[in-house]
Amino acid sequence: MNTSRENMIAGLAEGLQPVRRINPRDGLLLLAFATLVAFGVSVVVFDFWFGMLEGQASAFFWVTNGLVLLLGCASALALILGGSPRVGQRENAPGWSAAMVAVLPIAAIIALFTGEANHVHEGLNDPVAAMCTKASVSAALLVGLAAVMWLRRSAPVSIERSAWLVGLASGSLGTVAYGITCPLDTVSHLGLWHVAPIGIAAVAARLVVPPLIRW
Repeated sequence: MNTSRENMIAGLAEGLQPVRRINPRDGLLLLAFATLVAFGVSVVVFDFWFGMLEGQASAFFWVTNGLVLLLGCASALALILGGSPRVGQRENAPGWSAAMVAVLPIAAIIALFTGEANHVHEGLNDPVAAMCTKASVSAALLVGLAAVMWLRRSAPVSIERSAWLVGLASGSLGTVAYGITCPLDTVSHLGLWHVAPIGIAAVAARLVVPPLIRW
Protein backbone atom coordinates (compact mmCIF):
# COMPACT_ATOMS: atom_id res chain seq x y z
CA MET A 1 0.00 0.00 0.00
CA ASN A 2 2.76 2.46 0.94
CA THR A 3 4.70 1.62 -2.20
CA SER A 4 1.66 2.24 -4.39
CA ARG A 5 1.01 5.55 -2.68
CA GLU A 6 4.60 6.65 -3.11
CA ASN A 7 4.55 5.68 -6.78
CA MET A 8 1.33 7.60 -7.30
CA ILE A 9 2.75 10.74 -5.66
CA ALA A 10 5.97 10.40 -7.63
CA GLY A 11 4.00 10.08 -10.86
CA LEU A 12 1.96 13.20 -10.08
CA ALA A 13 5.01 15.24 -9.16
CA GLU A 14 7.21 14.02 -11.99
CA GLY A 15 6.11 16.63 -14.50
CA LEU A 16 6.01 19.57 -12.09
CA GLN A 17 8.31 22.50 -12.73
CA PRO A 18 9.20 25.30 -10.30
CA VAL A 19 7.55 28.61 -11.11
CA ARG A 20 8.06 32.15 -9.92
CA ARG A 21 6.02 33.00 -6.86
CA ILE A 22 3.09 35.34 -7.49
CA ASN A 23 3.59 38.68 -5.75
CA PRO A 24 0.48 40.90 -5.41
CA ARG A 25 2.72 43.95 -5.63
CA ASP A 26 3.59 43.01 -9.22
CA GLY A 27 -0.08 42.92 -10.12
CA LEU A 28 -0.74 46.31 -8.58
CA LEU A 29 2.23 47.79 -10.41
CA LEU A 30 1.01 46.28 -13.68
CA LEU A 31 -2.45 47.83 -13.29
CA ALA A 32 -0.94 51.15 -12.21
CA PHE A 33 1.29 51.16 -15.28
CA ALA A 34 -1.65 50.35 -17.56
CA THR A 35 -3.64 53.20 -15.98
CA LEU A 36 -0.77 55.62 -16.58
CA VAL A 37 -0.58 54.49 -20.20
CA ALA A 38 -4.33 55.07 -20.57
CA PHE A 39 -3.86 58.50 -18.99
CA GLY A 40 -1.02 59.34 -21.38
CA VAL A 41 -2.93 58.23 -24.47
CA SER A 42 -5.99 60.23 -23.37
CA VAL A 43 -3.91 63.37 -22.86
CA VAL A 44 -2.22 62.97 -26.25
CA VAL A 45 -5.54 62.46 -28.06
CA PHE A 46 -7.82 64.85 -26.14
CA ASP A 47 -5.41 67.26 -24.35
CA PHE A 48 -5.18 67.78 -20.61
CA TRP A 49 -7.84 70.04 -19.10
CA PHE A 50 -5.81 72.63 -17.21
CA GLY A 51 -9.01 74.26 -16.01
CA MET A 52 -9.16 71.84 -13.11
CA LEU A 53 -5.87 73.26 -11.84
CA GLU A 54 -7.09 76.82 -12.26
CA GLY A 55 -10.21 76.49 -10.10
CA GLN A 56 -12.65 76.06 -12.99
CA ALA A 57 -13.79 72.56 -12.05
CA SER A 58 -17.00 72.24 -10.07
CA ALA A 59 -17.20 70.38 -6.78
CA PHE A 60 -19.16 67.63 -8.52
CA PHE A 61 -16.22 67.08 -10.87
CA TRP A 62 -13.96 66.21 -7.93
CA VAL A 63 -16.65 64.19 -6.15
CA THR A 64 -17.39 62.11 -9.24
CA ASN A 65 -13.80 61.40 -10.20
CA GLY A 66 -12.87 60.80 -6.56
CA LEU A 67 -15.60 58.19 -6.06
CA VAL A 68 -14.85 56.52 -9.40
CA LEU A 69 -11.14 56.40 -8.53
CA LEU A 70 -11.98 54.87 -5.16
CA LEU A 71 -14.07 52.19 -6.88
CA GLY A 72 -11.23 51.50 -9.30
CA CYS A 73 -8.63 51.14 -6.54
CA ALA A 74 -10.87 48.95 -4.37
CA SER A 75 -11.74 46.68 -7.31
CA ALA A 76 -8.14 46.47 -8.47
CA LEU A 77 -6.95 45.48 -5.00
CA ALA A 78 -9.67 42.85 -4.63
CA LEU A 79 -8.84 41.57 -8.11
CA ILE A 80 -5.15 41.18 -7.33
CA LEU A 81 -5.78 39.51 -3.98
CA GLY A 82 -8.35 37.20 -5.59
CA GLY A 83 -5.65 35.83 -7.85
CA SER A 84 -3.86 34.36 -4.83
CA PRO A 85 -6.31 32.01 -3.05
CA ARG A 86 -6.21 32.21 0.73
CA VAL A 87 -8.38 31.48 3.72
CA GLY A 88 -10.16 34.49 5.12
CA GLN A 89 -13.01 36.92 4.67
CA ARG A 90 -13.78 37.99 1.12
CA GLU A 91 -13.14 41.63 0.30
CA ASN A 92 -16.40 43.63 0.16
CA ALA A 93 -14.91 47.09 -0.49
CA PRO A 94 -15.75 46.96 -4.24
CA GLY A 95 -19.42 46.39 -3.46
CA TRP A 96 -19.65 49.37 -1.13
CA SER A 97 -17.66 51.53 -3.54
CA ALA A 98 -19.95 50.54 -6.42
CA ALA A 99 -22.96 51.44 -4.29
CA MET A 100 -21.52 54.92 -3.67
CA VAL A 101 -20.83 55.44 -7.39
CA ALA A 102 -24.39 54.28 -8.19
CA VAL A 103 -25.65 57.36 -6.35
CA LEU A 104 -24.13 59.60 -9.04
CA PRO A 105 -26.44 58.68 -11.95
CA ILE A 106 -29.41 58.80 -9.57
CA ALA A 107 -28.41 62.33 -8.56
CA ALA A 108 -27.93 63.26 -12.22
CA ILE A 109 -31.40 62.02 -13.18
CA ILE A 110 -33.01 63.82 -10.25
CA ALA A 111 -31.16 67.01 -11.18
CA LEU A 112 -32.33 66.71 -14.77
CA PHE A 113 -36.00 66.13 -14.11
CA THR A 114 -36.29 68.65 -11.31
CA GLY A 115 -34.87 71.37 -13.57
CA GLU A 116 -36.32 73.09 -16.58
CA ALA A 117 -37.55 71.10 -19.57
CA ASN A 118 -34.74 72.36 -21.82
CA HIS A 119 -32.20 71.12 -19.25
CA VAL A 120 -33.73 67.65 -19.49
CA HIS A 121 -33.46 67.75 -23.27
CA GLU A 122 -29.85 68.96 -23.19
CA GLY A 123 -28.85 66.42 -20.56
CA LEU A 124 -30.29 63.40 -22.36
CA ASN A 125 -29.03 64.61 -25.74
CA ASP A 126 -25.55 65.60 -24.63
CA PRO A 127 -23.62 66.26 -27.87
CA VAL A 128 -20.36 64.79 -26.53
CA ALA A 129 -21.88 61.97 -24.47
CA ALA A 130 -21.06 59.28 -27.01
CA MET A 131 -17.48 60.50 -27.36
CA CYS A 132 -16.89 60.53 -23.59
CA THR A 133 -18.36 57.06 -23.21
CA LYS A 134 -16.36 55.61 -26.11
CA ALA A 135 -13.13 57.25 -24.96
CA SER A 136 -13.56 55.96 -21.41
CA VAL A 137 -14.31 52.43 -22.63
CA SER A 138 -11.26 52.56 -24.90
CA ALA A 139 -9.07 53.59 -21.96
CA ALA A 140 -10.65 50.80 -19.92
CA LEU A 141 -9.56 48.25 -22.54
CA LEU A 142 -5.91 49.01 -21.77
CA VAL A 143 -6.40 48.46 -18.04
CA GLY A 144 -8.57 45.41 -18.67
CA LEU A 145 -5.89 43.82 -20.82
CA ALA A 146 -3.36 44.21 -18.01
CA ALA A 147 -5.83 42.72 -15.53
CA VAL A 148 -6.42 39.68 -17.74
CA MET A 149 -2.68 39.21 -18.17
CA TRP A 150 -2.30 39.16 -14.39
CA LEU A 151 -5.17 36.72 -13.82
CA ARG A 152 -3.74 34.32 -16.41
CA ARG A 153 -0.54 34.19 -14.36
CA SER A 154 -2.32 33.80 -11.03
CA ALA A 155 -4.91 31.33 -9.75
CA PRO A 156 -8.34 32.94 -9.32
CA VAL A 157 -10.83 30.60 -7.69
CA SER A 158 -14.02 32.55 -8.40
CA ILE A 159 -13.86 33.12 -12.15
CA GLU A 160 -17.14 35.04 -12.34
CA ARG A 161 -16.26 37.37 -9.46
CA SER A 162 -12.84 38.03 -10.96
CA ALA A 163 -14.51 38.91 -14.26
CA TRP A 164 -16.79 41.44 -12.57
CA LEU A 165 -13.80 42.94 -10.78
CA VAL A 166 -11.90 43.25 -14.06
CA GLY A 167 -14.80 45.25 -15.47
CA LEU A 168 -15.22 47.46 -12.41
CA ALA A 169 -11.49 48.14 -12.06
CA SER A 170 -10.81 48.77 -15.74
CA GLY A 171 -14.00 50.76 -16.29
CA SER A 172 -13.36 53.00 -13.29
CA LEU A 173 -9.65 53.57 -13.86
CA GLY A 174 -10.22 54.07 -17.59
CA THR A 175 -12.95 56.61 -16.87
CA VAL A 176 -10.68 58.58 -14.54
CA ALA A 177 -7.83 58.40 -17.07
CA TYR A 178 -10.03 60.02 -19.69
CA GLY A 179 -12.01 62.18 -17.25
CA ILE A 180 -9.12 64.56 -16.57
CA THR A 181 -9.29 65.66 -20.20
CA CYS A 182 -13.04 66.43 -20.22
CA PRO A 183 -13.97 70.06 -19.41
CA LEU A 184 -17.68 69.31 -18.95
CA ASP A 185 -18.32 69.13 -15.23
CA THR A 186 -22.09 69.35 -14.87
CA VAL A 187 -24.04 66.93 -12.70
CA SER A 188 -25.95 65.48 -15.65
CA HIS A 189 -22.89 64.94 -17.84
CA LEU A 190 -20.61 63.40 -15.21
CA GLY A 191 -23.30 61.46 -13.40
CA LEU A 192 -24.58 59.80 -16.56
CA TRP A 193 -21.90 59.64 -19.23
CA HIS A 194 -18.84 59.22 -17.00
CA VAL A 195 -20.48 56.44 -15.01
CA ALA A 196 -22.03 54.54 -17.92
CA PRO A 197 -18.61 53.23 -19.10
CA ILE A 198 -18.17 51.45 -15.77
CA GLY A 199 -21.38 49.48 -16.25
CA ILE A 200 -20.52 48.75 -19.87
CA ALA A 201 -17.05 47.51 -18.93
CA ALA A 202 -18.41 45.37 -16.08
CA VAL A 203 -20.99 43.60 -18.26
CA ALA A 204 -18.53 43.15 -21.13
CA ALA A 205 -15.87 41.73 -18.81
CA ARG A 206 -18.35 39.30 -17.26
CA LEU A 207 -19.05 37.89 -20.72
CA VAL A 208 -15.56 37.98 -22.22
CA VAL A 209 -13.09 37.42 -19.38
CA PRO A 210 -14.07 33.98 -17.91
CA PRO A 211 -12.95 31.94 -20.96
CA LEU A 212 -9.66 33.86 -21.00
CA ILE A 213 -8.71 33.11 -17.39
CA ARG A 214 -10.31 29.70 -16.83
CA TRP A 215 -7.82 27.03 -15.78
